Amino acid sequence: MNGSLQIEASAGDFRVMSLVGFAHATSHFFHLVIPSLFPWLMVDFGLSFTRAGTLTTAFFVVSGIGQALAGFAVDRYGAQRVLWTGLGLLSLSALALAMAHGYPTLIASALLAGAGNAVFHPADFTVLNRRVSAVRLGHAFSVHGLAGNIGWAAAPVFMTGIAAVAGWRNAALAAAALGLVALTSVVLLRGNLGASAPAHARAAADDGPRSSPFAFLRVSAVWMCFFFFLASIIGFGALQNFAPSVLHNVYGLPLTAAASALPPPRPAPAGICLRSLMPTPRSRPASASSPRRARSAAGVSRSPSNAAAGWSPPTSPSCFFCSR
Repeated sequence: MNGSLQIEASAGDFRVMSLVGFAHATSHFFHLVIPSLFPWLMVDFGLSFTRAGTLTTAFFVVSGIGQALAGFAVDRYGAQRVLWTGLGLLSLSALALAMAHGYPTLIASALLAGAGNAVFHPADFTVLNRRVSAVRLGHAFSVHGLAGNIGWAAAPVFMTGIAAVAGWRNAALAAAALGLVALTSVVLLRGNLGASAPAHARAAADDGPRSSPFAFLRVSAVWMCFFFFLASIIGFGALQNFAPSVLHNVYGLPLTAAASALPPPRPAPAGICLRSLMPTPRSRPASASSPRRARSAAGVSRSPSNAAAGWSPPTSPSCFFCSR
Protein backbone atom coordinates (compact mmCIF):
# COMPACT_ATOMS: atom_id res chain seq x y z
CA MET A 1 0.00 0.00 0.00
CA ASN A 2 2.72 2.47 0.96
CA GLY A 3 4.61 1.65 -2.23
CA SER A 4 1.59 2.39 -4.42
CA LEU A 5 0.95 5.66 -2.58
CA GLN A 6 4.54 6.72 -3.09
CA ILE A 7 4.35 5.92 -6.80
CA GLU A 8 1.12 7.90 -7.09
CA ALA A 9 2.66 10.87 -5.24
CA SER A 10 5.75 10.74 -7.44
CA ALA A 11 3.63 10.71 -10.61
CA GLY A 12 1.58 13.63 -9.32
CA ASP A 13 4.74 15.61 -8.54
CA PHE A 14 6.05 14.88 -12.02
CA ARG A 15 2.85 16.16 -13.64
CA VAL A 16 2.95 19.36 -11.61
CA MET A 17 6.63 19.95 -12.38
CA SER A 18 6.02 19.32 -16.09
CA LEU A 19 3.08 21.72 -16.35
CA VAL A 20 4.71 24.49 -14.34
CA GLY A 21 8.01 23.96 -16.16
CA PHE A 22 6.29 24.26 -19.55
CA ALA A 23 4.60 27.49 -18.47
CA HIS A 24 7.89 28.88 -17.16
CA ALA A 25 9.72 27.91 -20.37
CA THR A 26 7.03 29.79 -22.31
CA SER A 27 7.56 32.93 -20.24
CA HIS A 28 11.32 32.85 -20.85
CA PHE A 29 10.69 32.15 -24.53
CA PHE A 30 8.75 35.42 -24.74
CA HIS A 31 11.69 37.32 -23.22
CA LEU A 32 13.38 36.92 -26.60
CA VAL A 33 10.49 36.99 -29.05
CA ILE A 34 10.96 40.68 -29.89
CA PRO A 35 14.79 40.82 -29.57
CA SER A 36 15.10 37.82 -31.89
CA LEU A 37 13.21 39.78 -34.54
CA PHE A 38 15.18 43.02 -34.16
CA PRO A 39 17.07 42.55 -37.46
CA TRP A 40 13.75 42.41 -39.34
CA LEU A 41 11.89 44.97 -37.24
CA MET A 42 14.68 47.53 -37.48
CA VAL A 43 14.61 47.32 -41.30
CA ASP A 44 10.83 47.29 -41.77
CA PHE A 45 10.10 50.05 -39.24
CA GLY A 46 13.32 52.04 -39.64
CA LEU A 47 14.24 51.63 -35.99
CA SER A 48 17.46 52.87 -34.47
CA PHE A 49 19.14 50.91 -31.69
CA THR A 50 17.67 53.39 -29.22
CA ARG A 51 14.09 52.82 -30.42
CA ALA A 52 14.61 49.08 -30.56
CA GLY A 53 16.05 49.17 -27.06
CA THR A 54 12.98 51.05 -25.86
CA LEU A 55 10.90 47.98 -26.72
CA THR A 56 13.05 45.90 -24.40
CA THR A 57 12.90 48.61 -21.75
CA ALA A 58 9.10 48.65 -21.93
CA PHE A 59 8.95 44.87 -21.53
CA PHE A 60 11.25 44.62 -18.53
CA VAL A 61 10.11 47.74 -16.67
CA VAL A 62 6.49 46.57 -16.79
CA SER A 63 7.59 43.05 -15.89
CA GLY A 64 9.71 44.28 -12.98
CA ILE A 65 7.00 46.46 -11.49
CA GLY A 66 4.35 43.82 -12.15
CA GLN A 67 6.37 41.06 -10.56
CA ALA A 68 6.65 43.04 -7.35
CA LEU A 69 2.84 43.16 -7.26
CA ALA A 70 2.07 39.70 -8.63
CA GLY A 71 2.57 37.99 -5.27
CA PHE A 72 -0.28 40.00 -3.82
CA ALA A 73 -2.47 39.10 -6.83
CA VAL A 74 -1.70 35.42 -6.22
CA ASP A 75 -2.79 35.79 -2.60
CA ARG A 76 -6.05 37.44 -3.65
CA TYR A 77 -7.08 35.56 -6.79
CA GLY A 78 -5.14 32.29 -6.63
CA ALA A 79 -2.06 31.07 -8.43
CA GLN A 80 -3.86 29.27 -11.26
CA ARG A 81 -5.97 32.27 -12.31
CA VAL A 82 -2.93 34.52 -12.27
CA LEU A 83 -0.95 31.96 -14.29
CA TRP A 84 -3.72 31.73 -16.89
CA THR A 85 -3.82 35.51 -17.15
CA GLY A 86 -0.07 35.68 -17.73
CA LEU A 87 -0.11 33.09 -20.51
CA GLY A 88 -3.08 34.81 -22.13
CA LEU A 89 -1.29 38.16 -22.12
CA LEU A 90 1.81 36.59 -23.67
CA SER A 91 -0.24 35.14 -26.52
CA LEU A 92 -2.04 38.45 -27.01
CA SER A 93 1.29 40.28 -27.17
CA ALA A 94 2.51 38.02 -29.98
CA LEU A 95 -0.73 38.59 -31.91
CA ALA A 96 -0.27 42.35 -31.52
CA LEU A 97 3.29 42.01 -32.79
CA ALA A 98 2.16 40.04 -35.83
CA MET A 99 -0.38 42.75 -36.72
CA ALA A 100 1.92 45.72 -36.02
CA HIS A 101 2.09 48.41 -38.68
CA GLY A 102 3.69 51.12 -36.59
CA TYR A 103 5.95 51.75 -33.63
CA PRO A 104 3.10 52.32 -31.12
CA THR A 105 1.82 48.82 -31.77
CA LEU A 106 5.29 47.43 -31.17
CA ILE A 107 5.35 49.25 -27.83
CA ALA A 108 1.91 47.87 -26.98
CA SER A 109 3.13 44.36 -27.77
CA ALA A 110 6.13 44.79 -25.49
CA LEU A 111 3.94 46.14 -22.68
CA LEU A 112 1.52 43.21 -22.95
CA ALA A 113 4.37 40.71 -22.94
CA GLY A 114 5.94 42.37 -19.91
CA ALA A 115 2.67 42.26 -18.01
CA GLY A 116 2.23 38.59 -18.90
CA ASN A 117 5.76 37.72 -17.87
CA ALA A 118 5.35 39.42 -14.48
CA VAL A 119 3.18 36.72 -12.94
CA PHE A 120 5.30 33.62 -13.36
CA HIS A 121 7.68 33.43 -10.40
CA PRO A 122 5.08 34.18 -7.69
CA ALA A 123 2.47 31.92 -9.33
CA ASP A 124 4.89 29.11 -10.23
CA PHE A 125 6.54 28.91 -6.84
CA THR A 126 3.18 29.01 -5.08
CA VAL A 127 1.97 26.01 -7.08
CA LEU A 128 5.22 24.10 -6.57
CA ASN A 129 5.28 24.74 -2.82
CA ARG A 130 1.66 23.70 -2.42
CA ARG A 131 1.48 20.72 -4.78
CA VAL A 132 4.92 19.04 -4.74
CA SER A 133 6.00 16.70 -1.95
CA ALA A 134 8.64 18.08 0.40
CA VAL A 135 11.23 15.47 -0.60
CA ARG A 136 11.01 16.58 -4.23
CA LEU A 137 10.77 20.35 -3.81
CA GLY A 138 14.46 20.83 -4.58
CA HIS A 139 14.07 18.85 -7.79
CA ALA A 140 10.96 20.86 -8.66
CA PHE A 141 12.82 24.15 -8.33
CA SER A 142 15.65 22.77 -10.45
CA VAL A 143 13.27 21.66 -13.18
CA HIS A 144 11.60 25.07 -13.02
CA GLY A 145 14.90 26.87 -13.55
CA LEU A 146 16.07 24.48 -16.25
CA ALA A 147 12.80 24.92 -18.15
CA GLY A 148 13.33 28.69 -18.16
CA ASN A 149 16.79 28.27 -19.69
CA ILE A 150 15.35 25.93 -22.33
CA GLY A 151 12.83 28.62 -23.23
CA TRP A 152 15.65 31.14 -23.61
CA ALA A 153 17.65 28.77 -25.80
CA ALA A 154 14.71 27.80 -28.00
CA ALA A 155 13.39 31.28 -28.77
CA PRO A 156 16.17 32.57 -31.07
CA VAL A 157 16.28 29.40 -33.16
CA PHE A 158 12.49 29.15 -33.33
CA MET A 159 11.83 32.81 -34.14
CA THR A 160 14.67 33.46 -36.59
CA GLY A 161 14.21 30.11 -38.29
CA ILE A 162 10.56 30.84 -39.08
CA ALA A 163 11.25 34.51 -39.87
CA ALA A 164 13.95 33.60 -42.38
CA VAL A 165 11.62 31.22 -44.21
CA ALA A 166 8.14 32.69 -43.79
CA GLY A 167 8.65 36.25 -42.54
CA TRP A 168 8.71 37.81 -39.10
CA ARG A 169 4.92 38.19 -38.90
CA ASN A 170 4.44 34.45 -39.26
CA ALA A 171 7.13 33.93 -36.64
CA ALA A 172 5.13 36.13 -34.26
CA LEU A 173 1.97 34.13 -35.03
CA ALA A 174 3.87 30.92 -34.26
CA ALA A 175 4.90 32.41 -30.90
CA ALA A 176 1.25 33.25 -30.20
CA ALA A 177 0.32 29.65 -31.00
CA LEU A 178 2.93 28.39 -28.53
CA GLY A 179 1.49 30.63 -25.83
CA LEU A 180 -2.01 29.30 -26.54
CA VAL A 181 -0.74 25.71 -26.33
CA ALA A 182 0.74 26.45 -22.91
CA LEU A 183 -2.46 28.17 -21.76
CA THR A 184 -4.62 25.30 -23.01
CA SER A 185 -2.39 22.79 -21.25
CA VAL A 186 -2.60 24.40 -17.81
CA VAL A 187 -6.36 25.00 -18.16
CA LEU A 188 -7.26 21.49 -19.33
CA LEU A 189 -4.93 19.86 -16.79
CA ARG A 190 -5.77 22.27 -13.97
CA GLY A 191 -6.81 19.35 -11.77
CA ASN A 192 -3.13 18.43 -11.39
CA LEU A 193 -2.33 21.92 -10.14
CA GLY A 194 -5.36 22.10 -7.88
CA ALA A 195 -5.01 18.77 -6.13
CA SER A 196 -4.85 18.44 -2.36
CA ALA A 197 -1.83 20.17 -0.89
CA PRO A 198 0.91 18.01 0.67
CA ALA A 199 1.14 17.94 4.44
CA HIS A 200 4.12 20.33 4.53
CA ALA A 201 2.15 22.99 2.62
CA ARG A 202 -0.91 22.69 4.90
CA ALA A 203 1.28 22.93 7.97
CA ALA A 204 3.05 25.99 6.60
CA ALA A 205 -0.23 27.72 5.80
CA ASP A 206 -1.57 27.16 9.31
CA ASP A 207 1.64 27.85 11.21
CA GLY A 208 1.73 30.95 13.33
CA PRO A 209 -0.20 34.22 13.33
CA ARG A 210 -0.75 36.30 10.21
CA SER A 211 1.99 38.88 9.73
CA SER A 212 2.06 42.07 7.68
CA PRO A 213 2.22 41.46 3.91
CA PHE A 214 5.34 43.65 3.89
CA ALA A 215 7.13 41.75 6.65
CA PHE A 216 9.41 40.16 4.06
CA LEU A 217 11.15 43.53 3.63
CA ARG A 218 12.83 42.92 6.98
CA VAL A 219 14.39 39.66 5.75
CA SER A 220 18.03 40.15 4.81
CA ALA A 221 17.99 37.27 2.32
CA VAL A 222 15.41 39.14 0.23
CA TRP A 223 17.73 42.11 -0.13
CA MET A 224 20.70 39.87 -0.89
CA CYS A 225 18.72 38.31 -3.74
CA PHE A 226 17.53 41.75 -4.85
CA PHE A 227 21.05 43.12 -5.33
CA PHE A 228 22.38 39.85 -6.73
CA PHE A 229 19.82 39.81 -9.55
CA LEU A 230 20.26 43.54 -10.14
CA ALA A 231 24.05 43.26 -10.55
CA SER A 232 23.97 40.11 -12.67
CA ILE A 233 21.36 41.36 -15.13
CA ILE A 234 23.10 44.70 -15.70
CA GLY A 235 26.09 42.84 -17.13
CA PHE A 236 23.93 40.38 -19.05
CA GLY A 237 20.99 42.37 -20.42
CA ALA A 238 22.74 44.26 -23.20
CA LEU A 239 24.28 41.14 -24.71
CA GLN A 240 21.03 39.21 -24.45
CA ASN A 241 18.92 41.84 -26.17
CA PHE A 242 21.20 43.34 -28.82
CA ALA A 243 23.62 40.57 -29.81
CA PRO A 244 21.83 39.49 -33.05
CA SER A 245 21.56 43.00 -34.51
CA VAL A 246 25.12 43.94 -33.58
CA LEU A 247 26.65 40.71 -34.88
CA HIS A 248 24.69 41.06 -38.13
CA ASN A 249 25.34 44.76 -38.72
CA VAL A 250 28.91 44.99 -37.45
CA TYR A 251 30.34 41.59 -38.38
CA GLY A 252 28.03 40.60 -41.25
CA LEU A 253 26.91 37.30 -39.71
CA PRO A 254 23.79 35.70 -41.19
CA LEU A 255 20.72 36.47 -39.11
CA THR A 256 20.22 32.90 -37.90
CA ALA A 257 23.88 32.59 -36.89
CA ALA A 258 23.80 35.98 -35.16
CA ALA A 259 20.75 34.95 -33.15
CA SER A 260 22.64 31.97 -31.76
CA ALA A 261 24.39 34.41 -29.39
CA LEU A 262 21.11 34.97 -27.54
CA PRO A 263 20.97 31.87 -25.28
CA PRO A 264 22.31 32.80 -21.84
CA PRO A 265 26.16 32.71 -21.85
CA ARG A 266 26.50 31.24 -18.37
CA PRO A 267 26.74 27.77 -16.85
CA ALA A 268 23.35 27.99 -15.11
CA PRO A 269 21.71 25.06 -16.94
CA ALA A 270 24.58 22.72 -16.04
CA GLY A 271 24.39 23.76 -12.40
CA ILE A 272 20.63 23.32 -12.35
CA CYS A 273 20.91 19.82 -13.84
CA LEU A 274 23.50 18.92 -11.21
CA ARG A 275 21.27 20.23 -8.42
CA SER A 276 18.33 18.20 -9.70
CA LEU A 277 20.32 15.02 -9.14
CA MET A 278 21.13 15.84 -5.52
CA PRO A 279 18.88 14.62 -2.70
CA THR A 280 16.62 17.15 -1.05
CA PRO A 281 17.16 17.68 2.70
CA ARG A 282 14.13 16.71 4.73
CA SER A 283 14.44 19.66 7.07
CA ARG A 284 12.97 22.94 5.86
CA PRO A 285 14.08 26.44 6.86
CA ALA A 286 11.87 28.37 9.20
CA SER A 287 11.31 31.12 6.63
CA ALA A 288 9.33 28.67 4.51
CA SER A 289 6.56 28.72 7.11
CA SER A 290 5.16 31.94 5.69
CA PRO A 291 3.90 31.27 2.15
CA ARG A 292 2.52 34.79 1.74
CA ARG A 293 5.89 36.24 2.67
CA ALA A 294 7.63 33.87 0.29
CA ARG A 295 5.38 34.77 -2.64
CA SER A 296 5.87 38.50 -2.16
CA ALA A 297 9.59 38.09 -1.65
CA ALA A 298 9.87 36.01 -4.82
CA GLY A 299 8.36 38.85 -6.81
CA VAL A 300 10.33 41.65 -5.22
CA SER A 301 13.72 39.91 -5.27
CA ARG A 302 13.42 39.22 -9.00
CA SER A 303 11.83 42.53 -10.02
CA PRO A 304 15.11 44.50 -10.25
CA SER A 305 16.53 41.98 -12.69
CA ASN A 306 13.55 42.51 -15.00
CA ALA A 307 13.70 46.27 -14.79
CA ALA A 308 17.47 46.52 -15.14
CA ALA A 309 17.43 44.38 -18.26
CA GLY A 310 15.64 47.18 -20.04
CA TRP A 311 17.94 49.89 -18.71
CA SER A 312 21.10 48.69 -20.42
CA PRO A 313 22.51 51.60 -22.46
CA PRO A 314 21.44 51.16 -26.10
CA THR A 315 24.93 51.92 -27.38
CA SER A 316 26.75 49.57 -25.03
CA PRO A 317 26.49 46.44 -27.17
CA SER A 318 28.02 48.21 -30.13
CA CYS A 319 30.95 49.32 -28.02
CA PHE A 320 31.28 45.82 -26.60
CA PHE A 321 31.39 44.02 -29.92
CA CYS A 322 33.47 46.61 -31.76
CA SER A 323 36.28 46.51 -29.21
CA ARG A 324 38.73 43.83 -30.29
